[in-house]
Amino acid sequence: MHAVVRAGTPSRIARLVCVLVLGVATTLGLTAVPAGAAPGAPDAKPTPTTPPVPGPSATPVPTANPFTGPVGGAALGRRGVVVDRKSAPAPPKVDVASYVVADLDTGQVLASKNAHVPLPPASTLKTLTAVTLLPRLDKRARYTAVPADTRVEGSRVGIETGRAYTIDQLFYGLFLPSGNDAANALGNAAGGTRTAVEMMNTEARRLGAFDTHAVNTSGLDEPGQVSSAYDLALVARAGMARPDFRRYATTLRYNFPGKGKRTYQIQNLNKLLGHYPGAIGVKNGYTTKAHNTLVGAAEQDGRRLVVVIMRSKSPYWTRAAALLDWGFTVGAKAKPVGNLVTGDDVARAAAARAPRPAAPKPGSTRPASPAATPTPVPTLAPGAAGATDPGVAIAAAESAWPRLPVWLWLMLLVFLGLAGLRVYSYVRSRR
Repeated sequence: MHAVVRAGTPSRIARLVCVLVLGVATTLGLTAVPAGAAPGAPDAKPTPTTPPVPGPSATPVPTANPFTGPVGGAALGRRGVVVDRKSAPAPPKVDVASYVVADLDTGQVLASKNAHVPLPPASTLKTLTAVTLLPRLDKRARYTAVPADTRVEGSRVGIETGRAYTIDQLFYGLFLPSGNDAANALGNAAGGTRTAVEMMNTEARRLGAFDTHAVNTSGLDEPGQVSSAYDLALVARAGMARPDFRRYATTLRYNFPGKGKRTYQIQNLNKLLGHYPGAIGVKNGYTTKAHNTLVGAAEQDGRRLVVVIMRSKSPYWTRAAALLDWGFTVGAKAKPVGNLVTGDDVARAAAARAPRPAAPKPGSTRPASPAATPTPVPTLAPGAAGATDPGVAIAAAESAWPRLPVWLWLMLLVFLGLAGLRVYSYVRSRR
């Protein structure tokens, strides 16, 4: 027996099908997870990613000198003694491979010798260790020494394996007796020597110290580990801007924890302190390859000068004192031959040399080349892991359907249910 289909039935079925499709599409549009949210949490925001190497600035750090010519000025790139002889007589001759005399506050370089020649820095590199780690380590935190800390060569403060020290105590051990064991411990406290050295090299580039390459945190001779008189002056200036750095650099004596509850006195090895009037730091060093090195600073009559000498014979501090004497007297009239750049100077120079996006063609809203507008990278958010990549989930795509009010959603669902009953009743009546 064949069923008889009345006129208009196809149009009625089509209307019902449209209602069903509209209901399903509306439901899908309402339940889609917005971009950047994890399933089951429609309003969740992506968790920001923590940078692997933290730093005091989020500004990208250039990998090479962004300035046109030597950092600090063209004159500083010349070999030999550089001074404006028209404004002041030359500094006294000192038996060192390189030096820089500069104003600690204005950054003006008054005189130099081989300012940018890379040389082994010895323990003056510890100034970079301090400038890098002081903003990153809590000085109240405690660090338990490991055997690797006590097995280092050279000068030591006397760290004992298994004993806990505050970060503050370790910085005193770094500055005063130039403890290589303290330098190693601070590196481990910052995530390990490799991580600390990466931070140091990044910080050096951020400051503009492009002659510097650190291999360890202590300054002990290592292949490829170098710095320059100019770079060490930059680092010293950045450090002396910090009250904690100045406190460590000027402390003459400190009671360091010993066995049990006992302490023993450690003394500052920087001979400039206590010997030169107004001396305020900073750090001395010695290795067989570097010979004597010194980053010194002094204040007289409201002026603060920094002097760096590299590869000096003993007594090193008298050579630094002679250069400081010149800087505080006749050097006060010297016309600057260069400047100690700042991190802001480096950032501006790097931004000026960064490639700029190509301008769009006239009458076109699209970029002139695909490289002008990089393709956005999907945000990864934790908390909605997949089976093969735990802890990471790609945010769901945004629904193309507009989000509707809840009351309208309920009305559509009710209508969809009634339409379904109508279809069911119609089919039953035609059997």
